[in-house]
Amino acid sequence: MSAITLAGLTLPPDLIWSNEHAAPLVGRTSRRTIGGGMVVQDTALSGGRPIDLTGEDGWCAKSLVDTLYAWASTPGWTGLLTLHDGRQFCVRFRFGDESPVSAISIMGEADPDADSLYNLNLRLETV
Repeated sequence: MSAITLAGLTLPPDLIWSNEHAAPLVGRTSRRTIGGGMVVQDTALSGGRPIDLTGEDGWCAKSLVDTLYAWASTPGWTGLLTLHDGRQFCVRFRFGDESPVSAISIMGEADPDADSLYNLNLRLETV
């Protein structure tokens, strides 16, 4: 199994794309004509597809979490995400009700160092 990378940074190998099949890949608009007919227009969606990388065993060092937080704090940041199977997506961090980078300390240390372990979850979207 190949590594998952984001902008050249290796992510925890046990992360999974939890919402891979949850988002539509086609957008549709429809309207009625004056004569009552229906005009339907379908188009492939080219951006905004959510990519949530999650997992109970998505452990990584605090130094990786700190780098991801710094990237997420940079307006306009984009990077190349490469998944286990070689698929690649240009992505940015997804903002909304939840933080784009979520990390929970494994050991619950009061003063973690750069090597302290965290369970990582990322919220991205395609550009």
